[in-house]
Amino acid sequence: MLKMLKQYIKFLETKYYHWRYWNNLYRNMLKQTGRYKRRTNNEFIPYINKPGIAFSFDDSYRVHDWYNYGKSMFGYYDIKVTFNINGTHPLESSREHTQQEIDKLIELQSNGHEIGHHGFRHQKAPDYAAKNGYDKWVEDEIETLINWMDKKSHSKTKEKFKKPVSFAFPHFIYDDDTIKKLIPNYFSIARGHIKKDNLTPFNFIGLAPSICLDSYYSFNMYYIKKILKLTKKTGKNLILTCHSILPENVKIQHCDQDGKATKWGTWRISPMEIQAIIHEARKNDLEFYTTSEIAGIATFLDSNLENTIRECILTTSKWIKISELMEIKDLDLSNKGISNLDGLQYFTNLEKINLSNNNITDIRILKKLPKIKYINIDNNPIIQKEKIIVTS
Repeated sequence: MLKMLKQYIKFLETKYYHWRYWNNLYRNMLKQTGRYKRRTNNEFIPYINKPGIAFSFDDSYRVHDWYNYGKSMFGYYDIKVTFNINGTHPLESSREHTQQEIDKLIELQSNGHEIGHHGFRHQKAPDYAAKNGYDKWVEDEIETLINWMDKKSHSKTKEKFKKPVSFAFPHFIYDDDTIKKLIPNYFSIARGHIKKDNLTPFNFIGLAPSICLDSYYSFNMYYIKKILKLTKKTGKNLILTCHSILPENVKIQHCDQDGKATKWGTWRISPMEIQAIIHEARKNDLEFYTTSEIAGIATFLDSNLENTIRECILTTSKWIKISELMEIKDLDLSNKGISNLDGLQYFTNLEKINLSNNNITDIRILKKLPKIKYINIDNNPIIQKEKIIVTS
């Protein structure tokens, strides 16, 4: 009886902690955003001024959970999220990712999701830098993973990882020097944890805040609803950090090493909870973005397409800005050896496009172009089609 009473008291203490955490978090956000005027402009343009949310998932040893429970739920270029990856599996002797794991990550990428950088071995940045030096931290944790990603490809499609644009600090731990080392030399945006109003403006370069939804932070839909309404009011964007995607009745499958799997297994959110957030975000007419899109950066899977676009907008910059692509209304991409159309979703004002004489097999992304009037897709080995009016 005494044991049960202690357990109940512990339960009440946990509930109180969670309530106090979320209550204080929301009140601080309300105080910070109180100076913002309510928006009266009814014209909201994605990537420019339409507020949204970005789901950010950490630790790629969880890729089987992401793939099994997230792929169909998020859809194809529908609810875009960011999966932040490492190069190793910390619960299995720090082995590198298997080809099966790499294939699943790249297949998630092919559905429109961003693959972000989370450190090769998930080291705490300031601690590793203090022991080995900041340059050594960059070499071991940042450059090693970038080079590793560059060498990997899908076993069947041969599709490769995009070069990462965003970074997520492992354990949410960073300092000013680690931020300066990364931005803008390696990334356009880095994700941290709660800070000030916990919201991020468009075209943001630097350290962006986020709100974690799992483990001891706990999921609280009551306050999430309030925070989403604040996000809409301010015209900014909200980044939500999670880890595993697992139904509540599914147990973790990793071998337990010194209790790590049990402890880390609490960093999880259920598909039902994610769907509740998605439903509420849609009720508030919020957009779904990746972290790099909040930074205003466009990315491409096909180097031939990217190079052609660079020639078109006459840029040699490291990053291509989404705002530059939204100005284009007519695009001739014929005879360029293009096989993947990823990146065209940012041409939201495009009216005319010529894609003839390429190696394109999937044209579903063309449905993401709201103002398109003329499309030429002659002489392409199209397999995946979409219901779209095509004029040749």
